[in-house]
Amino acid sequence: MVKEIIILREGGILLFHYSVSGTRRLDELTAAFLSAVDSFAQEVSQDRITVMSFAKNKLVWEKKGDLYFIALVSEEDSGEIHRVILQDLAEQFVSMFYSELRRELPESKKFRPFADTVEVILQKFDGIPGLARRYKTILLPAQDLNTLKRVLSEVEVNRDILRGGMVTFDGHVAVSNLRAYELEAVLDFLPTIKKKVEMRDHSSIEKGTSFLFMQIPKKGVSAFIVKLGMAEKTYLDLVNPFTSLLQLTSFENARKFEPDKIEGPISFYDYDAVEAAIPIEDIRRETKMSLSSFSESVQVGALRLVNSIDKTSTVAEVVEASGLIREQADEILAQLIAKGVVRISKLFPVMEDRDERFVAYLEVIGIKKRDFDIVDSIWKYCNGSLSLREISERSEIPAQRILEVLRTLGNHVDWLKERMLSHVR
Repeated sequence: MVKEIIILREGGILLFHYSVSGTRRLDELTAAFLSAVDSFAQEVSQDRITVMSFAKNKLVWEKKGDLYFIALVSEEDSGEIHRVILQDLAEQFVSMFYSELRRELPESKKFRPFADTVEVILQKFDGIPGLARRYKTILLPAQDLNTLKRVLSEVEVNRDILRGGMVTFDGHVAVSNLRAYELEAVLDFLPTIKKKVEMRDHSSIEKGTSFLFMQIPKKGVSAFIVKLGMAEKTYLDLVNPFTSLLQLTSFENARKFEPDKIEGPISFYDYDAVEAAIPIEDIRRETKMSLSSFSESVQVGALRLVNSIDKTSTVAEVVEASGLIREQADEILAQLIAKGVVRISKLFPVMEDRDERFVAYLEVIGIKKRDFDIVDSIWKYCNGSLSLREISERSEIPAQRILEVLRTLGNHVDWLKERMLSHVR
């Protein structure tokens, strides 16, 4: 289920916050979100990284222009379904507040009425994310889906029709009030249903009841749990409002979804820098307080991580220093970022010009030929305009090796935390 929704401008300006329960957990996670989006370890574009796990929740987001639409949802929920919800919200938000959004500093109070729109949209999708956790689903247009759900509920008012639903021929659930084990049985039966109408018994359902299956041409199969004791035609008459509506409903533009794969936890890029936002002693104090409920080994590892932070310490180095497994260390980093006590920054190396003095220095330190070759290859990129990661990608030299070699040059390399616009040498 959706717990909270926020709308951010790039840079972290909060425009809108909606919370089902009144909590503001997303306020704490915003900093971690913005850092993580810019520092994911996966080699994929930001446009494709739209889900991150975070403790027992996960963040799902959609970007439209310079706006982030972010939802905090249960960890087991379908990220794909919630992206569809956010796409709907994004379209309506931009449409409703286009004029206000053109202002450089829009007033957040102007966006408060959008809460009504959020609630309407969430109601449209009620129940769908839960289905998508475990089953293939097909998402019909909201109006069609709501009409089907309403008519199905009306059919189920009859005491002889207990529950029902509809599944496409390829096993995607369109709408269902069936219990989980009943829906599992329907999916098992699906390949064997050959007749237009069939009654089937199953060991999982209550005595005195049966499955009633009815094929919907070119679409799928409607399934009902019915009480035994009536003629087949009577059952068909009772469920006719629902099955007739299914026949009239177009499935052509419906989107199909597979059950979500388990998304990995937050993972930062190994060779971005971890820097303190407040004095280290204050970070230690905050770490002890915020992790007091964790095991002693995690607390000790977290303090090791904090103690290893210096001006150019990388994610990989503080993780190694912590002695924790990567997932635990990344989670601790994310929590510290959320508290505003540390931040993740890119490293932009700046190397001195290759004059006689610099060459003499290389001779003095006795740089190895293979290291000199690296310096020679990357020197033109080390002017502050490219991050360590970008230099690695351009030179095809591992970032770890570049970092190792540049550190041997000591004060002849400056490490910037912000990009310096410059021409490549």
